[in-house]
Formats: sequence, structure tokens, C-alpha cells
Amino acid sequence: MRPVLLLFAAVPILAQEEPAPTAPVEVMAPSGEELLARVDRLRHPWPSFTVELTVKDANTAGQRWKVSARDNGDARLDGLSDKEKGRSVLMLGDQMWLLLPGTRRPLKVTPQQRMMGSAAGGDVARTRFRQDYAVQKVAEDSLAGQACWRLDLSARSAATSARTVRLWVARDRQIPLRADFHLASGKLARTALFGPPVQALGQPVLSRMELVEPGGHKVELAFGGWVKGGVDPGRFDLPATR
Repeated sequence: MRPVLLLFAAVPILAQEEPAPTAPVEVMAPSGEELLARVDRLRHPWPSFTVELTVKDANTAGQRWKVSARDNGDARLDGLSDKEKGRSVLMLGDQMWLLLPGTRRPLKVTPQQRMMGSAAGGDVARTRFRQDYAVQKVAEDSLAGQACWRLDLSARSAATSARTVRLWVARDRQIPLRADFHLASGKLARTALFGPPVQALGQPVLSRMELVEPGGHKVELAFGGWVKGGVDPGRFDLPATR
């Protein structure tokens, strides 16, 4: 909290008088839209950018991808590690496509497939809460003893892979702590646990996320090497499907 400087005028004070009681200061809750904007800025700090994404789980030493994002929300992932080199994932609006080496036609990924396997990492990392979801409710809550705002969100489009999300945001720093992603059936698809923000080019950005499936499988996403701008629009052109 900013220090408050009290300036007193030369006014006589009577010793017999009791000081007037101070009225409690009421802290206004931020709107759900404001909270979502803050959360999104940690993962989308500039209109267009690139960032290196490392994906790890118990079975892989680590996949490395270059993520390119532009101002309309589109994203492209290009494989950097040996096993993923030549592979790309293109996310255009509500659509996701796989571009594989040796194939001329891109493979479309269904909303259900987007919540499975490696595709889920890119899908969750790309999600813009404010753009993709409408706020249904904001409530006070606590998570692991920390005071939070709990937001209930519903997808704006039927093509969105997770139809509802419950998001916890720390009240003091207004940073995301956890998000539960649910399918249209109401079944929990996965939980995202957010790491602390770090500084990149003078801007707070997300350092890492952990995705936890209901069965206990965990995938860690680490972000680094953030670069502002420099995204080639031609990289988002979908190859001819004929």
C-alpha cells in the first residue's frame, strides 16, 4: 500500500476531546473483467510476441517449442527439440491444426482432442480468458490458506474445448493460482496450477504452469526467452487442404 502523507494545519486541539472515530475503509472488489485482463497479461504481455515453451512429464525429458502469437489471438507452435523438429501446431480462432513433416495436408484437431495429450498444453497456454470466456460469478474464497477471488467462467463459443472454467486469483497480487477446466458434460478435464510471475523486458510474465489430469498425470510447461513483436503474419497461413 502506498504510504499516505498526512498534512496538518495549525488547528488548536482540546485535550478534553476524544478523537473522532475513523470509519473503516471499504475495499472495492475488482470486476471479473478486470481480473481476467490481469491474468491474460501475464501470458499475453504484448499484442504479438514469441516465447520458448518447454513441456515435461514423467515420460519425456522435455519437448521444446517456439510459440508465436499475434494480436487477434492466433498462435503457432514450431518444434525445436529433435523429436519435434518439423512439426507445427496452428491455432486459428477456434480451430487447431497439426502440420506434420512429410504430409502436405494439415490435420484438423477436434475440441475433444484438444484436451488430450500434447495438444492440451498448447491449447491451455494459448487460452485468453477474457476473450474466450464470460464471467458468470465472482466470489470470495481461499486456496491453500490464501485469500482469493473465485471466478466461474463459461465459454463464449461452443467450439471452445473447455466449456466452463473455475479460476482462482490471489486477492493481494491479483495473479492466477489455479484453474479447473471442465468439458461440456461437466467432467473435470484438467487443472492448471500457475507458477509465480517473473520479469521479461520490464513486464511481468508467467514463469511456468503445471497441468494435472484427474488420473494424476502431470505435465509441466515452462516459459522463457520472451521476445516482443517480430511475428511474421505469413506463418499463420493454413496450407492448402486440397
